[in-house]
Amino acid sequence: MKFVELLDGIETHWTVKEKVKYLYNGICKNIIYDERFMYSQNKELLNSIYNREVNIDNDEDTRLICRTTNKIFFQLLQRLGIKCKLIYKNSSIKRPIEVQDVALIFWDENGDKYYTNIIGDIQNCRYGLRCEYFGITKNLYEDAQDVQEISQKELKEIDLKTDCINYDYNNMVFSLLVEEVKNTNNFKKFLKEQGIDIKNITHEDVLKNKIQYLTRLIKFRDKTAGEDERKQFYKKLFCASALDKFESKKFDAYEFIKENSDGELDCLSVIQIKLLDGPIYYIYSDEEETYVQIRPEELSKFVEGYREKRNRKLVIQEDFENRNDDKENNIR
Repeated sequence: MKFVELLDGIETHWTVKEKVKYLYNGICKNIIYDERFMYSQNKELLNSIYNREVNIDNDEDTRLICRTTNKIFFQLLQRLGIKCKLIYKNSSIKRPIEVQDVALIFWDENGDKYYTNIIGDIQNCRYGLRCEYFGITKNLYEDAQDVQEISQKELKEIDLKTDCINYDYNNMVFSLLVEEVKNTNNFKKFLKEQGIDIKNITHEDVLKNKIQYLTRLIKFRDKTAGEDERKQFYKKLFCASALDKFESKKFDAYEFIKENSDGELDCLSVIQIKLLDGPIYYIYSDEEETYVQIRPEELSKFVEGYREKRNRKLVIQEDFENRNDDKENNIR
């Protein structure tokens, strides 16, 4: 993509904050996070991704990370004559190479300074959610401790004026969905309306139905989003937020990674629900663009040759290893 083309949508009468926010949204809607930088163990590849030079006049690969994204943002703002600066801090994420996190600050017509962290808002901008890192004061960057805050009311006015949203953010819709599903009594009423007998339904049956209900809801999405954005969007709507405090203890999410010889990654996202009669699993399907249920024996084959991001083990893996240990002990 030629990012310079985003400047064509800028109205000259807009304020600095309006111009900056329009570009912020435009960049987010046209990029995907480079998952290789999140998962790869190849130092040479990681260095090339981090140190990549970008030019807004060139047709650039839209797989980006914080440094490259903010450099594009910086170049666009410079073209508009808006005062801005890239800021850095040591990253808290452990990687095979040491890198710095990058954000951006800008100044408006009155000389007030504002903080932005564009990479954290990719999925929010794509799916019409309220941004979480534009014009906030709470941050860990030394050069951004004296920034001003942009209120939620002003931010909404800016987004409406610049056509970043048409009427309102989707947060309200998602909150209503989550609260409806999270309230077990209300959800039982929904199940009853679907013809399901709820007189003898168990709490675990309710949990299963919640997951199946939400996986159907998540079918609508931005088809151009990257894998990371789609999964993050799903987890923002669901994950443990839609479960009550007892159900949350039964829930876990895993990321399995396999790095190919060319540096490309295969990523498997798995949800595990621990039930009394055994765990059930959901795996993210690129084809279906949602999580689909999978049998434990199928999952064990899927994850062969993959490593888990946080070096944890699924229940099915633990059971498999325990069975193997029992066999070895019996042989001895």
